Amino acid sequence: MLKDIRYLLVFAKVVESGSFRGASSELDISVASVSSYVARLEESLGVALLYRNTRKLSLTEDGEKIYKTAQNILDLYADGLGEYKEREEHSISRLKIAIPAVLIHSRLLSKIVGFVRRDLGIHLQLLCSDQHEDVIGRGFDLAIRLGNMPDSNLKARKIFELERVLIASGDMLDRYGFPSHPRDLAAWPWIGLTMRPNHRQFLHRQRGEYEVNYTPVATVDSVEAAYRLTNCGLGLSAPPRFLISAQDDVQELLPDWQLPNLPAYAVRPSNGVSEGPIQKLIDYLADSDTQLAACHPRDLAQKLAAEVVD
Repeated sequence: MLKDIRYLLVFAKVVESGSFRGASSELDISVASVSSYVARLEESLGVALLYRNTRKLSLTEDGEKIYKTAQNILDLYADGLGEYKEREEHSISRLKIAIPAVLIHSRLLSKIVGFVRRDLGIHLQLLCSDQHEDVIGRGFDLAIRLGNMPDSNLKARKIFELERVLIASGDMLDRYGFPSHPRDLAAWPWIGLTMRPNHRQFLHRQRGEYEVNYTPVATVDSVEAAYRLTNCGLGLSAPPRFLISAQDDVQELLPDWQLPNLPAYAVRPSNGVSEGPIQKLIDYLADSDTQLAACHPRDLAQKLAAEVVD
């Protein structure tokens, strides 16, 4: 049946263009294919649809009837698409987005809110989790991923970087003292993250690189939970700098050594459209002239209000 419909539409294009070659050009298929499709339609129907010679074509009586049928199908198709497009223009666009839970306390969230508030035709569905969500399997239009992107079937665009710092509680420093080199940390207790390997790379301008491997005393699936456990004195962690509060009992360790910045990517299905609200949001986040992840929770309400007013 589907093949017959395809043959029928090719036949209609032959009639409209007045030649096999004209239909071939409009449909971007070979003349031989056009001729073959029409012949197969005639064979399927058991009638001749066209009288043809090397110079002209003319419709048989059966051909005229079949051409009207083809026109009706094309009209229904055009009407259906037109109705859909008109409905889409007046409907609410859904944006289903996944972001790391730690970024709830960042300007990324205020940027997303500002974007949605500028276009009230958008309905936002937001999932906040530090785990990598299955973008395609769970039907997400967009996800923000932290860390280096592995090879995947997702389109990825880098939108910002997070600065990380190594921290310990005052109680832990009383017990262990201040380290002078990353190698001193191998025997310290660490808080592990389920989505990150149990090692940390440190960079120094003069001394180069040093990697610390550790066995965590606790493992959590939340960056903020790791930070809270560090604040309680259970172990070391390396949260984004924006998450650290001066009111908490934590101190930065080894300030002369840097942890590599954590890149943040906007990812989406590779076959996603290159225009529309998703692309506009990605462009909006990537083109921002402000550091997205630079807002402590206590300042978030003020920042968010400012974004909405802008």
